[in-house]
Amino acid sequence: MIAMSVMLLTSAVTFAQHSDGDHKHGSPHGGAVKSAGDFHIEVNIKDGMVMAYLLDAKEKALANTGVTATAVIQMADGETSNVTLIPNGKEGFMYTLDKAKKYNKAIVTFTTAGKTASASFDLAAKAKPAADGHNHQH
Repeated sequence: MIAMSVMLLTSAVTFAQHSDGDHKHGSPHGGAVKSAGDFHIEVNIKDGMVMAYLLDAKEKALANTGVTATAVIQMADGETSNVTLIPNGKEGFMYTLDKAKKYNKAIVTFTTAGKTASASFDLAAKAKPAADGHNHQH
């Protein structure tokens, strides 16, 4: 009976941690990852570019063939811009930021096989170094 109670409590805690939308994700490209329906979306800002990746439910990058990507980019002054992200490599999409502007966030949307996935990302946040003091961006 005690074992059953512990198992049920563990299951409830695991479900609560995963269902709140603020759980930890793997990050194949060193960016921020968010849940988006049946998918995950990863966004990384590198060298003045927004790099975006569509990930499957297990957080593995999907090929960008047959996928479209768009973003609504919000600047610090409140102005927004609708952009089409350009395929980059076999998995990613990119958009080059104007270095003269400051940015608040991007709402990235992917469409593939009739399904749409969308998530919002903070562009103003600075990348945080790893706990060991090293910056592990890949």
